[in-house]
This record gives sequence, structure tokens and C-alpha cells, in this order.
Amino acid sequence: MSKRPSAIVIAAVGVVLIIVALARNLFAVGPAFEEMIDDFRPWLTDESIATLNADLEMLGGAVEEFQTSMAPALATQLGMEPAAFSALMADQFPAVMTGMAVVPEAAPTFVEIVNLLDDQQENFASADAIPTTSLPATTVPWGIAIVGLIFVGLGAYMFLTETRLSGILAVAVGALVVIAAFGLSLTSKSSGADALNDALKPVYTEEMVGGAAQAVGAIGAMGQEMQTAMLPGLGVMLGMNEAEVQGFMGQQFPSLAAALGAMPEAIERFNGVVTTFDDNLDNYATLKPVAFLPIIWTVIIGSFLVLIAGGITFLTSKDDVGLAIESAPEKEPAGV
Repeated sequence: MSKRPSAIVIAAVGVVLIIVALARNLFAVGPAFEEMIDDFRPWLTDESIATLNADLEMLGGAVEEFQTSMAPALATQLGMEPAAFSALMADQFPAVMTGMAVVPEAAPTFVEIVNLLDDQQENFASADAIPTTSLPATTVPWGIAIVGLIFVGLGAYMFLTETRLSGILAVAVGALVVIAAFGLSLTSKSSGADALNDALKPVYTEEMVGGAAQAVGAIGAMGQEMQTAMLPGLGVMLGMNEAEVQGFMGQQFPSLAAALGAMPEAIERFNGVVTTFDDNLDNYATLKPVAFLPIIWTVIIGSFLVLIAGGITFLTSKDDVGLAIESAPEKEPAGV
């Protein structure tokens, strides 16, 4: 029986895998995916997420205490109407007043970012393990392309020969790829990566990153102006020295006083998160259109077809040795 149909199937599967690797831009997606995963990894630990949540709570508490307690109390102590005190603060300490307005507006965005990181920890862990925890994602497109080339070569070899060897090789390679795909849990890992991608799509935009970066800048300027200008200025207004101002703040406005000490590190963390998102905008744009699970199933199904085609070839082919024995002429006994 001719091996040509099986050979054509095997070669066609190889061509499809090569086309998939090229058409889905996997040689660009792989490095983009790996770089993005590496950059986000530090922010997706339980400790980092808990710290970011604590930072958000600290900032929110400080702003609330300033607006509801400190501003009215200082206005009263200075003998000023609340509106006049607000105007004085805006004139003397504009970065503080801008930051106080920005925090409530930006808080929902940062809460969404932190919640997203928290919710996607499991999917991130799956994506981070593609293809394994010790092999980078950049090996995936090369693996698919190499398997495709091997299948093309097997198909050509089977087409040109009449041996069972080509069938055995096809069964072995096809089975090896299928076993490797399931053994490495590539279907579940790819599903996790796709879920992570889907979760990022609504929020991971240039607008979100730009707005978050502006907010972090405004909050950072607020913290700096509080330390370097507002506290000394309030000391002059209230007739207090630096130590007295610090004691007054700690006793009367503990949330704001604690925030002043913790704010530089908190701002640095939020700036790190925003920078990570910003630095990977191009990487995410590259991998955003790609669904990984269909690609893995294409590899698995194609390899299974190669396995079947190789099995058919093996069962329907005659061994070369057997053919040679059957076709060899019988020799007459010596001396006859």
C-alpha cells in the first residue's frame, strides 16, 4: 500500500506548525511575553500586594484626616474661615492641595490595579511556568518551528521510502510531542496565560498608565512639599519650632504624621508599579492579540495526526528485509 497519503499528512502538519509560529508572530511574542513576566513578577507576591494595599490605606487615611480634621482645626487656631484657610494653603502650598485632590480621584485606579494583581496571581503563576519554570517562553516558538521542520522531514522521508522505519519514527516523534505537551501541562498553563491576557485588556491601556503616572507624580510632589515647606510654614504661622510642630502633628493628627514618614517609600513603590506597566506597553501590545491555548491544541492535535499516520504506515508496510528474502532466487544445492 502506498505511503503517500500518510506522508502528505505528516508533512502538511509540519507546514501548518511552521505557519502558526510565523503567522502568530510567536518569535516576537515569546521575548515580549518573557520580558513582561519578568518585570511583573516582583509585584505579584503576597507580600508586595499586601504592602501596596497598606500604602493605599495609609494615603487615604492621611487625606481624609487632613480634610476633615487638620484643615478645620488649623483654620480655627489661626482665626480664619475655612474658605480663607483653603485659599491660603492653595497659594502657599499648591502641590499639597493638588495632591489632596488627586488622591481621592486616583484611588479607584490604584485599587483596581492592586486588585488585578491580587486576582491574577494564579494565572500569572501558570503563565510564568511556560514552558517550564526553568525554561523561558522564548523557547516555545523555536520548539514549535523545530517540531514542524521535523514533521516535514519525516513526511519527505516517508514519501521517498518503502520501509517501516519512517512509520516508527513518525509514531515516536508524534507521541513524544503529545506526551511532552500534556506532561508539561501546557494546556492549563496556556489557559492561565490567556485568562491573564483577557483580564488585562480592559485596564492595560496608555490612558490608564498615563493617568496613574500623573497621579503618582502629583502625590510625590505633595509629600515633598509637606516635608520641606508646609510643616515649617505651619510652624511659623503657629509660633512653633520644628520639634513642637512634629509633636503637635503626632498628637493631633497621627494618620497624617505617620503618612509623612511613610510616604516617600510608598510613592517609590507605586512609581515602580506604574513604571512596570509603562515599560511593558509595547510588549503587551505585541502579545495582546495572541491566544496561547489554541496554538497548543494545534500542536497536540497535529502531533496526534502524525502519530496515527505513522502507525498506519507501519502496519501497512513490509519490512525491506522481508521483501529482499521473498524476492531472492532459490539456489540449487552445490554439485547438482
